[in-house]
Amino acid sequence: MTNVLDLSQLPPLGVTPRFHELRYVTPYTEDALDHWRTVGDPLADRVLAGLAADGPLKNMHDLLGAVREKAARGDADCGAFLAHINTVPAWADFAAMEKGQRLLASYAPFMGVSLFAGSLVGGAVFQKMAMVTAMTGMLSGSATQRLTETVAMVIRLAFPGQLVPGEKGHETMARVRLLHAAIRRFLVDSGRFQHPSEVPINQQDLAITLGLFGYLNIRSLLQLGIRLEREEIDSFLLLWRYAGYVLGIDEGVLPRTIEEQQAFFLASLKHQAKPDKLSEQTKCILDEVAQKAHRDTRIPYGMARTFLHQITRYLSGNDYVTGMKIEDKGDYWGIRVFRGLGRGFWLVHRYLPGGERLLYAAGAMRYRRELARNEHRKAYGYKVQTNEQAAYKGRNAA
Repeated sequence: MTNVLDLSQLPPLGVTPRFHELRYVTPYTEDALDHWRTVGDPLADRVLAGLAADGPLKNMHDLLGAVREKAARGDADCGAFLAHINTVPAWADFAAMEKGQRLLASYAPFMGVSLFAGSLVGGAVFQKMAMVTAMTGMLSGSATQRLTETVAMVIRLAFPGQLVPGEKGHETMARVRLLHAAIRRFLVDSGRFQHPSEVPINQQDLAITLGLFGYLNIRSLLQLGIRLEREEIDSFLLLWRYAGYVLGIDEGVLPRTIEEQQAFFLASLKHQAKPDKLSEQTKCILDEVAQKAHRDTRIPYGMARTFLHQITRYLSGNDYVTGMKIEDKGDYWGIRVFRGLGRGFWLVHRYLPGGERLLYAAGAMRYRRELARNEHRKAYGYKVQTNEQAAYKGRNAA
């Protein structure tokens, strides 16, 4: 980036600014963000144009296999795509990412709540992103299934080595990138997405999503009583920066520091967030997960539902959930208890001899069981649910 970010304009990492306090900051000006909404993923988009020209796109969640087959036959675009995802940038130090990866498992209960209530549900405030997701059909069906699919992608990253080219974590990111390109092409060709200049799943949308997993997740953890050291935050950001690289995010919006991502995310909130237009039906996602928690743990449904409503309000900030019409119960006792638990985890992680290893081992065991159980059930796999999918060839295929 050629423009220097003024850090004095940013709130502390653990603070959610009021909506009226949001400001554009250099280099994330209104004009710059407008531009990034017109940019897709040129490399992946060329690959999908070639695949669509060859025939129907049927196996949408395994387009990587088709790309490999075509590259083996000498296709230049497919070869360039594989070369890009398998080239590790000089800044991508896998050893330096390990602290961040281990955080994912060490604080597993809090990561789960943060990513679900704070990022997945709270991220619905970005209305255009939510509309694109709905147009693909990915928001039809079970909320818990969608959560399961997202969890599968994230928890693989808790294991050092998974982002090395050829490993499952890396391949998952590459498959998601190609899926994004397929959705982008489908929505335009089918006429479902019509805009004079913007493209669906554009660079701003991709970088916002990365911020939901990075900056917003860090902010939520801090709000839950977990005090993170700068080295841990930098490692966590580096992990997601490399994930963003594999996912095809342009260097212009690919953050080098947590402050860059914070500044971009807050500017994007001002640019795209529509809190008042949030549907009250968004709470149904919370209610469905509360029902599952009741079935699995016998926690009273009403208690689980109230906790999820209040933790979403707490992590997102009242200004950003107005359309959901969540009652503000103030300093709700369930949040106080959860923050206290977070503080306890942090004390064990930081000060108890062997505490970090203990928490990581427990979280990693839980993650392995989750992955094994759902691999057996074939529960994972990002899908595009469209009637036209089976026959989709691409209107503009050359």
